Amino acid sequence: MSVRDRLTMRFMDRVITSPQGRAHVLNQAADAEGNGENGFFEHILAHVDDPALARMITKHRDDELRHEQMFLAARARTGIDPGPVPQHLKLIDRLDQAVGNFFSHPIRDRRGVMDAYLMLQVIEERALVQFSLFELAFRPVDPETADAIREIADDEERHLKYCHAIARRYAPDAATQRSTLQELRHLEARCFAENGRANMEWLFDHGWVSVNPVEKWFWQAVNGLSSRSAPPLTEFAYSEAA
Repeated sequence: MSVRDRLTMRFMDRVITSPQGRAHVLNQAADAEGNGENGFFEHILAHVDDPALARMITKHRDDELRHEQMFLAARARTGIDPGPVPQHLKLIDRLDQAVGNFFSHPIRDRRGVMDAYLMLQVIEERALVQFSLFELAFRPVDPETADAIREIADDEERHLKYCHAIARRYAPDAATQRSTLQELRHLEARCFAENGRANMEWLFDHGWVSVNPVEKWFWQAVNGLSSRSAPPLTEFAYSEAA
């Protein structure tokens, strides 16, 4: 586990100890699975010309909808309904804006399918990293939710294989696929850092993580330094570069 991940775990432990904090984390995860990622699938299905790939994409979509319900069930067990996720805390929407509002532009060709599935790949990579941390954080407090997160993470590993297969099938060439993926990973890392800062402030403002003024300053400083010192790329980017 990296230093950044260890610090994330320490902060997450503080969040998870309160029902409001747990509900907030689960609410964000449910929204990403149901209202974030799912916008990709209908957009892509209309432009895929292979029935086998279309079935794969449909299975992927259905998994994400099932994951949304699993996260909502876990949120319900907290007894807290935090309400809709604020727009400025939605990582996928932030990434969509960073790449020029992908959802508002039609997919016109095979390259567009590749771009869409590479974007989904970087989202799935981040989800796998985050879900591994979520599982560790929830395990001592809510083992049932930790088990659900483990099941969802196993699905996400399979989804990454879908992303690789579909992006490769529709890529004009391997070099274009690699360069586009690298660009999207860096954009996602920047958006992830921005979203993390906004999310921390939201938690502080609502009192969903218990800290004194000195601790608050410490976490704000750590968050700012870690996100600005280097892009918080996932392990997938580094393993492929090795």
